[in-house]
Amino acid sequence: MRVKTFEAASMQEALDTVKKEMGEEAFILSTRTRRRPSSLGLGEESVIEVTAAVDEASAPQPKAPAKTPVPEGTGLTYALRPPLEAPAPRAAREAPRPQAAPPAPPVDLQPLRRELLEIKGAVAALKDNETRNAAILEELDRLKSMLTRLQRQGMPPAQLQLPQSLLDLYGDLAANDVEPMIALRLCEFAQRALAEQEGDAVAGRVDPERARLYLRRVIADFIPVAPPIQLEPGKMQVAALVGPTGVGKTTTVAKLAAFAQLKLKQKVALLTLDTYRLAAVDQLQQYAQILQVPMHVALTVEDLRSAFRFYQDRALVLIDTPGHSPKDTETLDQLRALLDELPDVETHLVLSATTKPRDLSEIATRYEPLRPTRLLFTKLDETSTYGPILSTLVRVKRPLSYLGTGQEVPEALELATSRRVADLILPTAKELQ
Repeated sequence: MRVKTFEAASMQEALDTVKKEMGEEAFILSTRTRRRPSSLGLGEESVIEVTAAVDEASAPQPKAPAKTPVPEGTGLTYALRPPLEAPAPRAAREAPRPQAAPPAPPVDLQPLRRELLEIKGAVAALKDNETRNAAILEELDRLKSMLTRLQRQGMPPAQLQLPQSLLDLYGDLAANDVEPMIALRLCEFAQRALAEQEGDAVAGRVDPERARLYLRRVIADFIPVAPPIQLEPGKMQVAALVGPTGVGKTTTVAKLAAFAQLKLKQKVALLTLDTYRLAAVDQLQQYAQILQVPMHVALTVEDLRSAFRFYQDRALVLIDTPGHSPKDTETLDQLRALLDELPDVETHLVLSATTKPRDLSEIATRYEPLRPTRLLFTKLDETSTYGPILSTLVRVKRPLSYLGTGQEVPEALELATSRRVADLILPTAKELQ
């Protein structure tokens, strides 16, 4: 392994020099700012000192990459490039895929079939009564439709006890990828609320729009939300974003920093623990330059302590962490050791709304040793079903902090509210039109 120290007038110049001389495979060991005599002999000047290393046995000979121009200005009205995340380790890529969930047990449709046979008999016995025939045939068509939906969606037999308006809403929840048993419980709570307010007889015939209103209220009550990151005068608030590769942690850090710096007029600093790829450091450095905020790279506990001594005057310190497979327990242990140095850190587990429900549950379990205090969902603009958000909140029992809705900085980040999530899970009748 070759280790070399570089000096430059700015962090960007230092990173460019590292890439030119050591290639993209190089990683940062440490950074610091020091003073030295001016080259013109007039006092002192600041210099950035970066120590980098590269494995010469495996690294290819580097070629000088074309320097990416940094957009001018700090208005953040231009599109920033998407976040660069570290690829999953080879072991994680070659790991066996999770086994498919066992098929749901067959639905007991025998009682419904018997009811259909009884209705058919009634139809045959009342052929001469056209009025009653029409009513019975209508009921038969409704029950046939229900049977078809039961067979297609695999509803549990308990669904047959729901009134038709809630049975239809159950289908809407299932179509939005809410887990069936969670959807059933939500509908049962809504049925209970309707019975308490409207009376049992009325609740069984409540119109669909009113049933939707009650169910939306129940969903909102199931969604725990957290307040925004609290900034207090004279106190440094620390927030760390953790999560798997590709969920958008770096972009979210930039959004939070931009909002605090530009909207709240607070002093912000960025800190990255992601030194596995030089490109990841470069990504955050570009955001820091655009926002005109300081950035520090920390590889060891001592680097971390040094950075916080330097940032004592900052109201908010945002920490970006490396993205790895949640099955990479060794890396998670190393990250936990660093975060344990910050007892007051507010840790947000960042998850993508495009991830499969079963994988979301597994990721949350794997990241539990980091003791996340919040959940933060990104990429809401890249999916059309939002049920997995609700299912994850119910299972993980952590409040929801923010929602990422795109790449724009800082506009595409919003504070999570229970009503907003309820709108995603079960839109109003007007929104469906």
